[in-house]
Amino acid sequence: METKRFKNLWFLVINGVIFILFGLLLIFCTQETILTLVKYFGVLLVAGGVVLLLVGINNIRKDKAAAMILVEAIASGAIGLALILFPQASLSLFLLLIGIWAIIIGIIQLVTIINIKGIIPNKNVHLINALLTIGLGILLLFKPFGWAVFMGVIIGICAVLFGALLLYFSFILWSLKSDAPTVLPK
Repeated sequence: METKRFKNLWFLVINGVIFILFGLLLIFCTQETILTLVKYFGVLLVAGGVVLLLVGINNIRKDKAAAMILVEAIASGAIGLALILFPQASLSLFLLLIGIWAIIIGIIQLVTIINIKGIIPNKNVHLINALLTIGLGILLLFKPFGWAVFMGVIIGICAVLFGALLLYFSFILWSLKSDAPTVLPK
């Protein structure tokens, strides 16, 4: 195996800093910030809808198929407008759908655990996963926006920790002597 030295340590440092900044944004962002981000996403969807509409019209002029592109343009524009005009309601609806999905997935996991006897190793871990998934779904049904903020904070904490680990790893690699080879695959 050929030994190679990792020469782009700055790449790890930049990724670590980006993860830390992203994590801090998630930890300290308020509900207003989340709603503003939802509105910006709506603007992007409307812009994408306009571009798709222009592509569809161009395809009609060239006698090409345009029906699906036009349907996608209208759907994208409508969803974007809904996100811009009703960001809280749109986000709550999305989180309610995630809650319903989580409950269905948890129930499917429970049914699978019950029906497959003796085949699944660590059955208790799968049972806990199914119950936690159902619990998350129920929580999202009752207070979707509050739990979304909480999950954002948890993801933010994980991102900060991951970024710190990336920085630590890059400094460890940096501190290695230049004559000590680092083995990396081709």
